[in-house]
Amino acid sequence: MTSDTKFLTETHEIMGGHAKVYRTSQNGGVYQLGVWVASEGKMYRRSLRTKHLETAIAKAEQEYIRIRSMENTGKRVFSENVVITVNRYIDYRQSDVVSGQIVAGRLSTITAHLRNMLTFLDGNMNVSEIHKNTFKEYYNFRKKKTNYAVNDDTIRNEYSTIRMWWKWLYSSGLVSFTPDQLEFQKFNRKSLQADVRRDTFTDAEYKKLHTAMRSYASKKNCSDESEYHIRQVLRNYILILANTGLRTGEADQLKWGDILEYEEIVYEGDMRDIVYLNVRAETSKVRKAREVICREAVYFRRIAETSEHKGIDDFIFATKNGKRLTARHKSDFWNAVISLSGIQATNRKLTPYSLRHYFITQRWNAGISLKDIAMSCGTSAHQVEKVYYHLNRETLKETALRNKKAKNRDML
Repeated sequence: MTSDTKFLTETHEIMGGHAKVYRTSQNGGVYQLGVWVASEGKMYRRSLRTKHLETAIAKAEQEYIRIRSMENTGKRVFSENVVITVNRYIDYRQSDVVSGQIVAGRLSTITAHLRNMLTFLDGNMNVSEIHKNTFKEYYNFRKKKTNYAVNDDTIRNEYSTIRMWWKWLYSSGLVSFTPDQLEFQKFNRKSLQADVRRDTFTDAEYKKLHTAMRSYASKKNCSDESEYHIRQVLRNYILILANTGLRTGEADQLKWGDILEYEEIVYEGDMRDIVYLNVRAETSKVRKAREVICREAVYFRRIAETSEHKGIDDFIFATKNGKRLTARHKSDFWNAVISLSGIQATNRKLTPYSLRHYFITQRWNAGISLKDIAMSCGTSAHQVEKVYYHLNRETLKETALRNKKAKNRDML
């Protein structure tokens, strides 16, 4: 307290001399607390917000016990800036990429989520200034910030990332309450389902997409062999997504060595050519390996016909010289075929990931169980039911009406 010494008007030692309650000529008679935090090499000062000595001492003793408790449990007494902690957390998650715990694409998503969070928080604030209800208005903020273009599923994922960041802060002793105590505005479930319906394809739209890709990827519409190869690979990439339900990040990292087996089978009287794929744990969002079947092996066979690099460690979706297709390659192709197809994309978030939504919808409508869909897609039945709740409602409605019709027939 050397910086305050010349202004001291009154001082009282408490807790055996380990802390002081004092007043200075500059604080209007309000008592202050001073505690030396040896673990961090700093003097902790705080206003006790009272001019009554006995009340000040009682409050100071409680605060002293809290500070020592934090030190004893390895928690930091002094808070850190939110921007600094976000950058430290991103560095921490980068080590997970190196060790294979998450993929690089996942880290990019986490980074984007936290950058969005920082637009909500004051960059100069410390994490100790974040309270349990600080994020109560985050939902409304994100909606207004994007002119209501961001969908609820995106914000829900940002909630999850914020909680992960907070969990790291808590385990690092930088904050005093757990992530499950953070309060967020709850979602309207119907709105979340509307986002999923809006951001996928109808059967008619998928047919238009299919036709547009065939035209756009034709040799007559390509300037050279290299462009023709890339467009053909991307055409089959889209078809594979729609027929497997793979996440785009999982498909992007498929290698020729991940093709386990081709098989011709007879199914419902028709000959089918299928292919078994291995989704490696290190490429999966949930870090679990699984086997996936693509019911149209021809998509992989077509890529193989024009690819010159087909070693077990070569990427399937690659340029003529074997390099992985870039995000620019994919976005240019996608935007072109969506435009050519004439699909109405205004106020919709149609991306290659929408094909996963389409696949799940098709499998559900074909009578496949939630459990089997979830296993194929590398997620949980609970997650599928939560996101595709509207499909379950349609099934329930159909069942109810079917029973009603049966009852009416019995009455005739």
